[in-house]
Amino acid sequence: LHIVGGGLPMRDLDAARSLPIVFDAAPLPAGIIDLNAPASVRSGSVFSVRGRVEGINGGRIELRDPAGAVVARSPLAEDGAFALEAAVRTEGGAVFDLRLLDRDDAIVERMSQAVFVQPGDALRVLVLAGAPDPELKYLRRWAADAGVELASRIVLSDGIAMQDGSAALDADALAHTDVVIVDERAWKALDATAHERLRAAVRDGLGLLLRVTGALPDDVAADWRTLGFRVRAADVPQTFTLQTPAGGSDASTTLTRRALLVEADDATPLLRGSDGTPAALWRGDGLGRVAIWWAADTYRIALDGDAGAFGTLWSRALATVARARSRVRPEIPANARVSLRSVLCGLDEDAAIEPPRGPKVPLSIDGADAHRCAAYWPAESGWHALVSAKERWPFYVGEGGAGASLAAARDAERTRNLAAAASGADSPIASRRVPAPRWPFFVGWLAIVAMLWWVERSRPETAIG
Repeated sequence: LHIVGGGLPMRDLDAARSLPIVFDAAPLPAGIIDLNAPASVRSGSVFSVRGRVEGINGGRIELRDPAGAVVARSPLAEDGAFALEAAVRTEGGAVFDLRLLDRDDAIVERMSQAVFVQPGDALRVLVLAGAPDPELKYLRRWAADAGVELASRIVLSDGIAMQDGSAALDADALAHTDVVIVDERAWKALDATAHERLRAAVRDGLGLLLRVTGALPDDVAADWRTLGFRVRAADVPQTFTLQTPAGGSDASTTLTRRALLVEADDATPLLRGSDGTPAALWRGDGLGRVAIWWAADTYRIALDGDAGAFGTLWSRALATVARARSRVRPEIPANARVSLRSVLCGLDEDAAIEPPRGPKVPLSIDGADAHRCAAYWPAESGWHALVSAKERWPFYVGEGGAGASLAAARDAERTRNLAAAASGADSPIASRRVPAPRWPFFVGWLAIVAMLWWVERSRPETAIG
């Protein structure tokens, strides 16, 4: 099977799986060719929209909320990549407008970006601190405004501590806590039994965030080494600016971090500077996660008048580390379109679709497929809902002609993968190399021959005799 052009749509993929395939891909049209965004988020959280654009130089991309207000915008990177972030607060379905503009601010493409906002579950956080500091002050103020269930115990002096809520560290209390934030002085004051209870709770799913607020005692450094972090003093740059979601620099506030070198074999940056160096790391430990945070003064972001950015930073950090409480979600297409086949997997026996209007549409599940998948062809745009296992999962269906560049890119990628699988190639994007057109070489040869003929004819004749 020799495929020339944009690739096979989803309806033709199954019929072509048993055939040897050669794919000569056409150039992708100008527009959004890659897009990643969550279909569902919690109320009060921040979600990211990331992707890549083809064929637009010097343009930008912006995200508008359902009321038409711009909530995020970003210039396109040199390779066309972009990243946007927006906060959602109102529960229910929200359809954002994603707009791609060229350098003259003309709209190149518009796409609906739908997000279903679920009721938010309040995080349950326990703070243990060896002394008060400005970072804790602003963190506690943000937690109160954000609806976080915060308990704390902050030591003021020897034998005197300020306690808000229950600060118990027994197994039952930790099992009902999502994140424990503890600094090096509070850790040193805990006994070995409390240390072991925290480690056991992390393995069972608790999130633990270790704050470095000053010099790290050797015994605390040894304890934290057992949690996966090797910390030592080092002569490293202490000032930094935050890295933006697209990888650039947000130079609005200059922050500082402790003069430390933190190493971990399997950690991921939780907070990163614009120079690429981290100021916080996290790693998995059993069912839970452990993070270490040596940024000293993120509260300066709020002092500079951007309390929203400060809250977003800590909201993302705590959500990354916190105990997981999400439900098992069926596989629902993120880019469903009218009249195009969508595949849903992980379904229960009585799974059905509730369209915007009309009766439920029962789904025919492929019994031979271990993933329990079914196909669905939406007849109208708008919010639909998958009803499966006595739960309801809303998803959005866009107009059939929307997102043409993205649909073309995904058809091409699926066809490349199919061609690679059919040929047994290791690369998932194997396809045949397309030869260059031959006419430019013929024109070049003709020009050279004509020039030689003209030179020969223009030489003066020499008389012989």
